[in-house]
Amino acid sequence: MTINPNPEHEEPKRNRLDYLEETRPTSDSVDISNDPDYQKLLELYEKGKFNLSVMVLDKLERRYPRHTELKKMRDDLELRMSAQNIAVKMEKGEKKEKRTVTLKMSVFAVVGTLVVMIAFFFSYFFFFRETTGEQAIVENTQLTSLNNQAEQLLNIGRPQTAAEIIERIREIDPQYENLPSLTERAEAMLALEAKYQTALELVEEGNTAEALILFKEIEAEEPGMWDVGQQIKLIEADAQIDAFLAQGNAAYQAGHWAEVIMAYESALALDPNLSDPLMKEQLLNSYLNRIISMLQNEDTTVEDIESAEGYYRKAVALVPQSQEFASEREDLQEVSSDLLALKFTQVAREYLRDKDQTRNSIAQAVSYLRRASNIKPENTNLKLELESAEIYQSAFRNFVDKDWVQSIEDLETVTSDNQNFAGGNAKILLFEAYVALGKQYYASSLFQDALGYFEQAELQTWEDEDNLMKLFQVQVLIGDTLEKLQEYENAVSYYDYALNAIGAADKLVDFPALEDNYAEAVSLAEDEAYEGAILAFQEVIDGIDVIYSISESVIGDGVCLALFAAENLSTMDAIIDANDLPQEPVITFGQNLNVPVIEN
Repeated sequence: MTINPNPEHEEPKRNRLDYLEETRPTSDSVDISNDPDYQKLLELYEKGKFNLSVMVLDKLERRYPRHTELKKMRDDLELRMSAQNIAVKMEKGEKKEKRTVTLKMSVFAVVGTLVVMIAFFFSYFFFFRETTGEQAIVENTQLTSLNNQAEQLLNIGRPQTAAEIIERIREIDPQYENLPSLTERAEAMLALEAKYQTALELVEEGNTAEALILFKEIEAEEPGMWDVGQQIKLIEADAQIDAFLAQGNAAYQAGHWAEVIMAYESALALDPNLSDPLMKEQLLNSYLNRIISMLQNEDTTVEDIESAEGYYRKAVALVPQSQEFASEREDLQEVSSDLLALKFTQVAREYLRDKDQTRNSIAQAVSYLRRASNIKPENTNLKLELESAEIYQSAFRNFVDKDWVQSIEDLETVTSDNQNFAGGNAKILLFEAYVALGKQYYASSLFQDALGYFEQAELQTWEDEDNLMKLFQVQVLIGDTLEKLQEYENAVSYYDYALNAIGAADKLVDFPALEDNYAEAVSLAEDEAYEGAILAFQEVIDGIDVIYSISESVIGDGVCLALFAAENLSTMDAIIDANDLPQEPVITFGQNLNVPVIEN
């Protein structure tokens, strides 16, 4: 849009007398020489019409009270009137003294007149010098003010008004020192203004190329004048937009969707309100085709999926468009939305299955499932999977916070619908939560409650035959709890089950002392000496770590120790004991850990 400069505001012309009349002070220093009545007074005085002079003087004194020059004039008139009166009296006097008196009075009158004329001459000369000085000061002040006004008007691009003020300066003082430079600058600015108006007309006619040349010439000569800079930006932006539209159209015809998107989005960045139906239709189809091409790739990365979602949201914002190609557009949208939801779901499941998962990665998985569900709100399975993921997220958070009761409740919920939820991670956490809660009750001497949770943990171990450490430890815990409940026979049975499960008889051959204790424990059990058998079994169990295989493995920051242990066929308790770690479910800093394993 073309922006015209502010129109010139005409200022009323004022002549020199108007200006002096407005600025004339009311003090004794007022210049009265230009007052018509004052000039009339001087004329009457010179003609000797003193009576009439007094009448004019009265009028002037009312206008200029206590003015020094008028006071001097009155004194002089009174003297002249007095002389005139004396002459009249002498004429009416005695005839014999007429000649003498007349002579004397004539001499006196001549002398008085000479005195008055001399006094008037000096007074008038002094007054003229004083008036001329005051007038010069007024003129200089006025010229300085007008000069400043003209310069300011030229600075803001109003040369016509400035030219009028320059003419007023010329009228007052044609020899004013700044007049040539002001005139030259005003003429140059008027020429620029004419060029500016020509450029605006060219823009209106659509000839932006020539207009741009003129605008740039103006900008080079007077930077920042009028809206020239903005006009240049608008013209250049329009030209760049046209170039982007041409690039986008060519890329669309060639099926280069990424290039179409780049070109059209660049045009929209320059003008967000750009309204071009063809561009929007082609941009929409390019978004949808780009989504499909990105997500059909087996090597699609998380970054690709994020980008595809961005394209999808932009595409949705462009719908609906024209009815042309509506069916094709709907098909593309359906395919792209299906693929995007599928990719989000796949990535979310990978995060949930990851044994190195953290709070953040689980939160990311939930976010992806939520976004997939938003894309496909009619998909019931997606909604259910999202609900389970949110419950699992809560369970993981409670597990890390060692809120075993709430964690177990959440984990039982998700595993009841899908035993293998989160790639089996939910079951791993549930096993460790049962063990931890059972140990908590055991430490509080609530042995019956502890036994129930240990037994729940034992059920989890039967499906994990490769991890003998889990089975061995939980059966030992059950044996310890039964011994506290004074169920000695059952306690002995669980100790025996635990050792048999890991093949202790064969593995203790190289450890004679433990082997003898184990043989004694079995013998006492056969003799139903259960309390003695318990002590013997406990001695063997206390030293059983000699049969563990120890490996070293790296764990990352924030990784859950339970999942790390399960991945390495161990348990959280075994790793904590082997590395002398605090009783915390999460590793704060990444490190190398010793991992004890009972080989099958």
